[in-house]
Amino acid sequence: MSVSLQGEADILRAIEAKLGKTRTTRIVNKVLRNAGERNKKIVQKAVSSYIDTGKTHELVISSGVKSNPKRVETGWASKERAPIVHLNEFGYTRFGKYVRPRGMGKLQAATDEIKATSMAEMRADLEELGR
Repeated sequence: MSVSLQGEADILRAIEAKLGKTRTTRIVNKVLRNAGERNKKIVQKAVSSYIDTGKTHELVISSGVKSNPKRVETGWASKERAPIVHLNEFGYTRFGKYVRPRGMGKLQAATDEIKATSMAEMRADLEELGR
């Protein structure tokens, strides 16, 4: 998923002129970590609709800030959960019949919600922390 923020260069330049490069980097990292936590909660809410053992819900994590470009990734702590999540998201064929699980399409809805809300929230956080 890739989303770009319009006007972020102006906000970052204004913050950098006011606070300096090091403090600006700290603020940007804090905003990204906050966005990662919000995204983690949205994904947890989406997968909670098909909780069986609860492992998929418990293993949702948000990474630290990564560079080039700066980003935060949301996913699962265990690599064994990815195939199960994939089956719940897209369905599967069993004994010649297509099975539509309860969780089908829930992660796509979560991705759409993240795309719709995260840029405005990050921009508001940047403006708030830059004051």
